Amino acid sequence: MGLIFSLAYSGRIWSKSVTRLWIGLAVFILITVGIGYWENNLQVWLNVFDSLIAVGIGTLLFVFLFRPNSDMNKAFAFLLVFQVIYSLLRNWLFMSSIYTLTQQMMQTYQTYLKKVPNLNLNADMILGLQQFMLKYQIAIWGSMQVAAAFLGFLLFNRSSALKRPIRFIKLPYVVSYLMLAALVLCFYRPLRILGINCLICMAAVYLIQGTAVLSYYWGDFFAKAKLLGALLVLAVIFNYPMLLLIAFIGLLDVWFDFRKFNRKEEKNESNSN
Repeated sequence: MGLIFSLAYSGRIWSKSVTRLWIGLAVFILITVGIGYWENNLQVWLNVFDSLIAVGIGTLLFVFLFRPNSDMNKAFAFLLVFQVIYSLLRNWLFMSSIYTLTQQMMQTYQTYLKKVPNLNLNADMILGLQQFMLKYQIAIWGSMQVAAAFLGFLLFNRSSALKRPIRFIKLPYVVSYLMLAALVLCFYRPLRILGINCLICMAAVYLIQGTAVLSYYWGDFFAKAKLLGALLVLAVIFNYPMLLLIAFIGLLDVWFDFRKFNRKEEKNESNSN
């Protein structure tokens, strides 16, 4: 939630000076670190680092990259990759804290689930769910941050004068190398779980580009038929094969350029020359 609202609010402070942005970041750091020292436990420090790095620094880097030449694709791609990289570091630095939080969360869920009639959950099912959440913690948290960045971007477009419609999102070619690296890790047995986690995160990244491709061709139609568009979004969210297909379309767009952006850029350059 923090990343969503910080990106949305960054559209309102666009015209502020760089000095005021740094002052705002300094105040934010002092407050969050102060909360960490006050509580002084691993769980709170995990939240502090999430707020400082994933939300605070991530949003600030997005603003600084976008401000000089208004290159939304570069700034947004950097933000997405930054969230994925931080999810890897987060899991490595705070593994013990994440394990403790997962245990506490499962105990809470178990308490509520026992109140549901005709629902029988044995100890093995609870343990299996806990192991799944720990095993794919990077993918779960990283994908959620990528989704939060996308929602924040949508709100940013509403509040900023420099709007960039979804249909024009196109990730730089270099991002595809991260997808390839994650795929290679999946075939290396000692690091297979890490590779699967990274692959899921990168699939979430290219799901955004796939959505941009679909919006480019059918966005105007669904803008007029809003109810049909909402029903389609709900149907896609709960259809995992469809999500994978859209992510695959986003990845293929890197090479096949479905929206012909590269050709248009080359044509504009030739006309200017």
